[in-house]
Amino acid sequence: MSNHTSLKGAVALVTGANRGIGAAFVSGLLDAGAQRVYAAARNPLTLAALVQSDARVVPITLDITDD
Repeated sequence: MSNHTSLKGAVALVTGANRGIGAAFVSGLLDAGAQRVYAAARNPLTLAALVQSDARVVPITLDITDD
């Protein structure tokens, strides 16, 4: 029996996805079967490794300090 929730087919948005807890959330969502994970960071270039590791990851720019 698994203690993990299946997220098969789910779509998620993770802010701060380029490091720490955010990057761990991205990995966890992918492992749980998410269909697509929108990974947000101020600089989407910092998400290159995540994007290259799995085609389900879509990098997006998100900077709450920039109107």
